Amino acid sequence: MISTNDKRQYQRGGRTNALRACRAFTLIEIMLVVGILAIVMTMGLPAIYRSLKLDSFRQGTSDVGEACRHARERAILQGSTMAVVIRAEDGQINVQPAGGVAFAESNAPASSSSIFTARLGKEVGIAMLDVNLMDQMQAPEARVRFFPNGTCDEFTLVLQSEKGEMRKITLEATTGLWDVEVLR
Repeated sequence: MISTNDKRQYQRGGRTNALRACRAFTLIEIMLVVGILAIVMTMGLPAIYRSLKLDSFRQGTSDVGEACRHARERAILQGSTMAVVIRAEDGQINVQPAGGVAFAESNAPASSSSIFTARLGKEVGIAMLDVNLMDQMQAPEARVRFFPNGTCDEFTLVLQSEKGEMRKITLEATTGLWDVEVLR
């Protein structure tokens, strides 16, 4: 407790032992705490980065689902047929009006009328691509149509990673909703 005499000395600008006892942290103490925090962050940063970054296989699966969602929404909201166009050769995914310019007819990777464009990563391959129960692997492009009433073509796509993981993406033809199944 600070005595009355110490208070008077403090008010006059004098330093007392009581005031020295109330000091803050020293620079060395602060630097030590910052150093410990830096070491802990350095050890945890790679794990945090891996958990935040989607790998290309998961991103590819997500891109296919996102393209189907965009096409279905646009078809219903605009009242016109939309198409998800997939090129198995280079993994290009494009959403456009069903009467839009085909990939083969344009010089650009995606036509100017595309609504959504994505490309599967180099580590991701297409193992199977069926539209309306017909194999489309050898076709230059596969078109999956989404209609204004919420229905779509039957669609099955199997993606395979370099690590051997496989995901089967299917569309429910009567609702136009997509589903992912882990095969391996």
